Amino acid sequence: MTADEILLLCALLEDTGCSDAMVLMLEALYRPLVERPVVPNIRFCITATTDVDAEFDFRFDVAGILQLVSLFELPEWVTTKHRDCVHKTEALFILLHRLSYPKRLADMHKTFGRSEGALSRIVLHMVEVLFDRYEESIYFHKHILQSRIAIYADAINQKGAPMANIFGFIDGTKNAIYRPSPCAGSNENLQRQVYSGHKRVHCLNCQCITTPDGLALHFWGLIEGRRHDVTLLRESKLLNYFEQNQDIFGGYAVYGDPAYGISRYIVSGFRGAN
Repeated sequence: MTADEILLLCALLEDTGCSDAMVLMLEALYRPLVERPVVPNIRFCITATTDVDAEFDFRFDVAGILQLVSLFELPEWVTTKHRDCVHKTEALFILLHRLSYPKRLADMHKTFGRSEGALSRIVLHMVEVLFDRYEESIYFHKHILQSRIAIYADAINQKGAPMANIFGFIDGTKNAIYRPSPCAGSNENLQRQVYSGHKRVHCLNCQCITTPDGLALHFWGLIEGRRHDVTLLRESKLLNYFEQNQDIFGGYAVYGDPAYGISRYIVSGFRGAN
């Protein structure tokens, strides 16, 4: 029975004096169809992807992505908690496509032939797997720094820095988010927690150290947007990490903005300096 037929029958029952219960029962049967985006019946084909398109959509050429698949040592088939099953190569393509800014899940289903929900679950699963495996290296990739710290310090000094022991630059990054609900159910104002009065935006903060060759060797976060960079530094326990690895960081420091102040491992400028 179509929706129009149900509505017509309800009107007739009301005119003939039938019980309200019968009318309510028929109205309950009527459920308007929810329009959903059409997911194309296609499957992602790596052989049809050129290096130019791959670098534009995934930030790596095809050979580079296949090398990442091998280095990550992913299982042949990646299965999420919701039983979404995808080949390891396609799973990495999906993750890289999502991480290349700007990309929406609604745009991705036209490439991979999967629903937005499935794509979201695959992306989150891949992020969790890789973060659990490389959490220590994400926090600080000391093996790279150990072999290059002197080169970094010399490169910065050669560019005109008055100090010869600066190997990188520390700063906090604010990642804008949608404005959340003001109440989380526990009398906590989430809008206030993530709102940055300095940037005037709702955001989450993370901390990063970059080096002269463009690498980001340290990441920590995320934390509420209202927090100051000094709070990130304290909560990340980065200075404690430097102390515990004095064989690498002894005699070296990073450069930050004046908010960080000056310590054994951090050097900052002062306001009004030219």
